[in-house]
This record gives sequence, structure tokens and C-alpha cells, in this order.
Amino acid sequence: MVWWSRVSVYTVLLFFIGFTFFVVFFLSPLGALIYSTINPLYADPGFLQRVYNIYLSLGPVDAFKEFLIVVGNPIIKSLQSDIIISAIQVSLITTSVSSVICVCFGIPLAYILSRYDFWGKKIIDTAVDLPMVLPPTVAGISLILFLGPNTPLGTFLHNSGIDIIFTWRAIIFAQIFVSAPFFIRTVSTAFSGVPRNLELAATNLGASPIRTFYTVTLPLSTRGVFAGWAMMWARAMGEFGATIMVSNNVPGQSYTLTTAIYWEFWSGGLFQSISAAIILLIVAFSVLILVRIVMSRR
Repeated sequence: MVWWSRVSVYTVLLFFIGFTFFVVFFLSPLGALIYSTINPLYADPGFLQRVYNIYLSLGPVDAFKEFLIVVGNPIIKSLQSDIIISAIQVSLITTSVSSVICVCFGIPLAYILSRYDFWGKKIIDTAVDLPMVLPPTVAGISLILFLGPNTPLGTFLHNSGIDIIFTWRAIIFAQIFVSAPFFIRTVSTAFSGVPRNLELAATNLGASPIRTFYTVTLPLSTRGVFAGWAMMWARAMGEFGATIMVSNNVPGQSYTLTTAIYWEFWSGGLFQSISAAIILLIVAFSVLILVRIVMSRR
């Protein structure tokens, strides 16, 4: 008896529905983005008509020059544009700073939430998770109301010579707000998975609480800490909604890859927006693969 004769119709239907959902809502959009880098005409279907109109009005020489734009793959060339290069630099710098801050302050909070029971813990737990479900624009308006130039704290900082909102510093705040929950939640779960008897054994042998943490708890949670950091870094790199509200969106100053995609697309720079999107896709895919590899190791 062949193997497919033992497969029920319900299993076939289940696979059909599942893979159809995957192809339509996941594979096809990503495939269109990737294919557009290989075939720029796919991203600009009116190109041939435009070349023909140039040929009729200006002649074959100008039409040939226009045609060379696609032959040279404008999406690849746009990676060398000053706007994209500056956006990459700003994204890498702000993401690195925000991830360092999240690690330094997120690990203690994650440890507290995983090891101690206290009044208000559930409120803090819920508040930490809120940015993962709130629209990014809510994060943006919250930061403006907290650090804006017309707020008490914002006015004090401005009088002290420190401006945050509508500068590159606001990007870091926005990235921390939306990405820190991924790190804190993942690390807290990793800490909870460390056997308490190992920590108690270290304490009984004379180790202080801090020494126990650095010699027992943290080493046994390394994979979870790394996974949390990677997810947080990727989320910060892809932050858009809050960033576009709290930064001044000036190329070279506060133009991240995500804002570059938005502004270049609406200003007619389709190929620049595609190149920036491809970079973010590669980064996100690489991070997820790396996390899966690290977490699968025994």
C-alpha cells in the first residue's frame, strides 16, 4: 500500500489551507520584494511606456539613456546613494546604543520579575508587555508628551541645553520603548528556567547574591539572553511608527532605514525604498536564523 493511500482527506485539507495561507500572506509579498531587485521592470511597470514616449519626443539617444537605468539595476545602484548610506549609519548607531541601554537596565528588571513576588508585580509585568501590542504611534505621542519641548521635563532639559524630541536622541528613546519588552520577556523566561537548587547550592557554599548571579544564573541563561538581545536589536532596527513622530526626519541626522523607505517611496524614489527594504529583510532574516541556531544547541 502506497503512503498517500493512508493519508486522510482531513490531513490533505489541513495542509492545503495552511500552505495556501503561507503562500498568499507570507511568501508572495516577500517574494515580490526580492524579485523586484532582480527585475526592476517588475517594480516599475510603466518604464517601457516611458521609454517609448521619450523615443517619440526626444529621439532614440535619450530613450537609450533611459533604458540604461534599468540595465544597470537602479536598485543595486541606489545602495550607494548618500541617503541610504546615511540611513544605514543612523540605524546602526541608534540601534547599538539602544540595545546597550536595554541590556544594562533590562537584565536587572528581568531578574526581579523572574525571582521575586511583590505588590504591583502584575502591573509591572503588564506594563512591560504593553508596547508589544500598542500601535507605534501611541509610543510616539507618549514620548512627545513626556519629553516634548512644551512639557515640564522637556522644558527643563531644553533650558539645560539638551533637546531630545525631534533629534536623533528621540530615535533611541523610541527604539527602547518598543524593543525592550522583547528582551525583558525573553530574559525573564530564561532566568525562570534556571533551577533554584543550583543557586541555593552556590549560596550555601558562601557565594554572595551577586556572585551567584554572575557565576550560576547568568551563564545558564546565556542563550536566552542572546535570543532576547537579537530580537530586541532586530525590532529596534525596524522601528518606524514612533520614530517618524519623534525625529525631525533630516537625512544624515535622523533618517533611519525605515523612515528612508517611507519618505523615498512617497517622493518618487521607488528604487531607493526597495533597496532599504531589502537591507531590513536581510537583517531580520539573519537574526531569526541565528537565534534559531543558538536556541537549538544543547
